[in-house]
Amino acid sequence: MSAMSSMSLDERAAFVENIIQYAFTNRAILYEALRAAGNLVLTGRPHRSDGNKDLALIGDAVLRLILVMDGYEANFGRIDQTVQAQASNPNLTQIGFQAGLENFILINPSQSTVSNNVMATTVEAILGAVYLDSDMNVQAVRAVMAVLNLGWPV
Repeated sequence: MSAMSSMSLDERAAFVENIIQYAFTNRAILYEALRAAGNLVLTGRPHRSDGNKDLALIGDAVLRLILVMDGYEANFGRIDQTVQAQASNPNLTQIGFQAGLENFILINPSQSTVSNNVMATTVEAILGAVYLDSDMNVQAVRAVMAVLNLGWPV
């Protein structure tokens, strides 16, 4: 058992909050975001058999909304292509691993490492968790996206 796997939920949450530079009011939402499908750790929220996938759906929608809004406001062309590239699973996977999030995800016990799909889903779930925790504040999500370098290419 590695040191990472023996971390408490609060320790994991503190590291992730430091990485994304957002302090959760309700850490249970973050715990849910860090729980991949198949992991049975109780997170303090109603148990969901699909782990963080529902939060990932919210995060994906908010991510796409912010990218479209920012592209529209800046009068960028090809908004759809940039949104597709930035919100793609390969890009989200790369961003998650660059940030070191693999060390804090609660994976299915049958897995030994964080897969690309689990990483992409977790990044989306974290964005969804920030959105819900911040009372649906798009600016809070935009700030986390900026920290993760997840936005319009400069």
